[in-house]
Amino acid sequence: MRRRELAATVLGDVVAPLVLFYGLRAVGVAAGPALLTGAAAPAARALWVLLRHRRVEWFAVLVLVLCVASAATALLGGGDRLLLAREALVTAALGVVLLASVPSSRPVLFTIGRLTLTEAGHGTDEWDRRWAGSARFRGIWRWLTAGWAAGLFLDAALRVLIAYTVPVDVVPAVHAVQWFAVLAVLLVGGQVWLRLPRHRELIFS
Repeated sequence: MRRRELAATVLGDVVAPLVLFYGLRAVGVAAGPALLTGAAAPAARALWVLLRHRRVEWFAVLVLVLCVASAATALLGGGDRLLLAREALVTAALGVVLLASVPSSRPVLFTIGRLTLTEAGHGTDEWDRRWAGSARFRGIWRWLTAGWAAGLFLDAALRVLIAYTVPVDVVPAVHAVQWFAVLAVLLVGGQVWLRLPRHRELIFS
């Protein structure tokens, strides 16, 4: 199920906007309208998620708000590059959420790791005991969550830099490649961190 959701996210939030943008540019549509049309794809998917689950999901709400803000920016004459830079708001907002969870009772990455254990059919009682009794175990997950937050903030900064320095028609493709690259680095880096000799026994035993 999670793989289908990931595939839907990639298709709706990455592939569809690129196809729409470059398809419209190929037939002569200006960059601004093409960008806004491309943004309609993730907006439609976010709205579908909200209607399907019939509850407020903050990430879907964030995507919708961002799309509305993009349209408002275009109406107010913000320019194509400001529209391109808007994507930085998503990763920056995710970074804020992760960073805010670091000192909490359940950092985001620990919650995701615990959910992964449950979906794999493993119990979480041992992890819960370690969380309650081991400061080192808690530190592993807090540092991992903080590391992901830092990576997302860096991603946001790079998106703004690219939006204002790379040719407009190239930026969407560069942003898409960057999305996969940053995700891969964070995933691989996280696994390396968890499997360090000083951490492996606490996490995987």
